[in-house]
Amino acid sequence: MAGTCECARVRQTGATMNTNTIESFLDDLTAELDRAIGADGTLRLTDVDKRGEGNSWETYLVTVTWDGPGDPQAVTYAVKRQPVSGIVGDYDVAREVALLDAADAIGMRVPKVVASVVPTGDARGWFAMEKVHGQIPMPPTISRIVPDPAVREELGRDVAREMARLHAADPQTMGLTVLGPVPAPGDTGKTENDKWSQVYREVVDIPIPILDLAFAWLDHRRDAVSGRVSLVHNDFRIGNLVIADGSITGVLDWETAHFSDPTADIAWFAQRTSRGRSPLLCKLIELEPFLDEYEAAGGWRPSPEALTWWTVQSLTKTAVGCLQAVDIYSRGERDELRYSNMAHSVYYSIGWLSKMLRDKEWGH
Repeated sequence: MAGTCECARVRQTGATMNTNTIESFLDDLTAELDRAIGADGTLRLTDVDKRGEGNSWETYLVTVTWDGPGDPQAVTYAVKRQPVSGIVGDYDVAREVALLDAADAIGMRVPKVVASVVPTGDARGWFAMEKVHGQIPMPPTISRIVPDPAVREELGRDVAREMARLHAADPQTMGLTVLGPVPAPGDTGKTENDKWSQVYREVVDIPIPILDLAFAWLDHRRDAVSGRVSLVHNDFRIGNLVIADGSITGVLDWETAHFSDPTADIAWFAQRTSRGRSPLLCKLIELEPFLDEYEAAGGWRPSPEALTWWTVQSLTKTAVGCLQAVDIYSRGERDELRYSNMAHSVYYSIGWLSKMLRDKEWGH
C-alpha cells in the first residue's frame, strides 16, 4: 500500500481548502502516483500547495518522495483537479489528457501527463503532470521578468512559431475524437457566435447594448473568417506560457481547446485586454512582425478582415465570460471573491469594443 501524506499541513496560496474533503483526494493521488512511478508502495506526499492562480481547474503543486536506488527520490508535480463549478462548465479529465497527448505528439512544448483519474461517484477527477521549468509571467509582470525588449520580441516570435506549429497539424489526423467532428471551414464564425450569444442570453441580467450590437455584427459578418480549421488552443497568451531563458518551455491550460479558425488564437494573443495601450501583443511584439514570423513558420497569414472579426469576437467573448463568472458566484456555485470581482473586468472588454467602434474598426 502506498505511503500517506507526511505534510505537517497543506499549504494554501491565495485559496481556501476544506480539509474534510481533501483527505480522500490526497490518498487517491498518493496511490495513483505510486503506481504510475513504480514506487512499490513507498511514495509519500511531503508537500501539497494549493495554488490560487487561474479561474478553472483546482491547481496543486505536490512534492513526493519515494525509495529508489541509493538516496530517496523527490519530484514536484503539477496536479489539476476538477472544480466544483467554473466558467468552462464541463472540466473533462479525459479530454484534457487527450489534448496534452496530441499536442505533445506534434512537437508542442507541453507538460507530460504522469497519471490521471476520471471522476467516479462523488469523487472529482484529476490529472498530474511534470512540473515545467521556468516562470509563468502575466502581462503586467512580463517586462519585469524579461526586462530586455529585444528578448521579449524574440519571445513573441517564439510564440508565433509555436502557434503556427499547432495550427499546421491536420485536425483529421490528430486522433481527437473527444472533440467531436471537425467543423466545416466556413462555419467557424457562426458556431462561435451562436455559442456565445446563447451564453450571453443565459447570464446577463440587464442587456448591454454594445454586446447586443457586437453579436449582431458578428452574425452579419460571420463569413469573414479565414476558411481554415485547426486545433485552436483558445487561451494562447502570456499567463498560460511557462518561459525560461527567453523562450517557451511549456504551453498550459488546454481545457477550452477546440477545432475552429486558427485566426482566433492570433486575435486572442493580440487582444487589447492583455496589452492595454501598448502596441506590443502581450507586451512582447508588434502585430506585423508577429504575423511575419507566423507566416514564415506556417505558410499563411490571416486577412485583416478575418483578424478584425476574431478580435471583436474575442472581446465580446471575454465580456460574456466575466458575466458568466459573476453568475456562477451569485448562484453560490463557487464562493470565491475573484469570481465576483469579474464584474469589474467586464468593462475592460466593453471599453475596448467601444473604442474600436468609435475608430470605425467594426460596426459597418
